[in-house]
Amino acid sequence: MWFLFIFFLIEPASFFELPAKCNYFDIYDGTLFFLHENRWTIIKIDTNKIVSEIPVGDGKENTVYSFKLTPFAIYLRMRDCLCRQFLNNGVQEKIYEGDIVSFIITEAGEVVLADRKRKGIIFLDAQFKVRLMIVNPYVVDMDYFDHKIYLLTRKEVVVLDEHGNMIETFRIPGKNERIVAGERIFLFTPGKKRILLKDREWKIFELSHPVIALRLSKEGVLTLNQYGDTLYTYNNSQF
Repeated sequence: MWFLFIFFLIEPASFFELPAKCNYFDIYDGTLFFLHENRWTIIKIDTNKIVSEIPVGDGKENTVYSFKLTPFAIYLRMRDCLCRQFLNNGVQEKIYEGDIVSFIITEAGEVVLADRKRKGIIFLDAQFKVRLMIVNPYVVDMDYFDHKIYLLTRKEVVVLDEHGNMIETFRIPGKNERIVAGERIFLFTPGKKRILLKDREWKIFELSHPVIALRLSKEGVLTLNQYGDTLYTYNNSQF
């Protein structure tokens, strides 16, 4: 398959330095949450730039690799399990055991995850019991937007609805390790400068710094640099 590419070189519109080195971040209700490089602390930076910390691991086996926010809890992807930690009291509970590649939380609060050992996509019900499994051993990342689940594999993106029904698939140009879904689809590989954007055709954006994490916000596209100490903002109009 042939792909048509449009290539762009862009510079960030703004940036700010973080209070510590981090390796992952997410946005919830306008507030930024960063995973400290120690992997057992989440740094919260609100809209007024007030910084606070949320302990989430013990610094030993229970280290965190990624997380998702909901109004009342943080869901934590650890080495061999998925845990839920309540925001009001810090109580943590294990809700799934497995080798989790990636996971999402639907608007209904249900968990969908990719389990490497079980070689499939697991849909959990409200009691965190498996209600559906779709065999797909090739998923490397996943994201969720507008009631759709986006599965990134080595060669394509598979789009499912919240019930596991396939909506569409589309081929991707080359190997990518991360997907970020919004009104448009972004692909990238941590440690690289290039970001792919799926529009009417594939667009390649060369940034001034390698990226280890990327998120979409009302302000634009936010990227965490390779050192984990600076957050860059690119305006939506740049893409």
